[in-house]
Amino acid sequence: MLSTEGARGLTHPRVDKQAGLPAGTTSYYFRTRKLLLHGVAERLTELDLGDLSMMDERSDRFERQYAGTLGLARLVMLSGTEPYLTRTRARFELILHAHRDPDLAAIVSTYGAQFYSRAREVIARWYDDPTVPAAQIEESAVVVLTFISGIMTSFIHGSPVITDAHHLDQLIRHLLAR
Repeated sequence: MLSTEGARGLTHPRVDKQAGLPAGTTSYYFRTRKLLLHGVAERLTELDLGDLSMMDERSDRFERQYAGTLGLARLVMLSGTEPYLTRTRARFELILHAHRDPDLAAIVSTYGAQFYSRAREVIARWYDDPTVPAAQIEESAVVVLTFISGIMTSFIHGSPVITDAHHLDQLIRHLLAR
């Protein structure tokens, strides 16, 4: 609902109806609309971080398929396909709404920091050189994540600028090589 109706379209009665719950169930658990949005943000964070952890586990078992920048590219490409696209749209709605709600901003920020940390680890492994200054790795992480954010925005808009994980991997590697 959040991804299609926006933050204003997310109401207790609509959630009850969509979920097939008795009237009043959602408002029992989330007393206010603000708490409902916070609950959605926490659940999205939980789901997304679970997916990130799964990617980490896969990279340990299936190194070639999910490791490094290709694993990151595959994760980004998933965000443009259902059911992940719905989550991506909902996450962006929450990000926009968070500017008016500091508590929501804190929840959204927690997710962003953890995603950044994982992406930074991938980038540090890509360099695979202990002499590379930490500042260069940080700068590369910012550049790559800004690029990825633009790609995810194109998914939300419905006009993907990248449609293949291998192509995205090549572009990420090109950015890192500069």
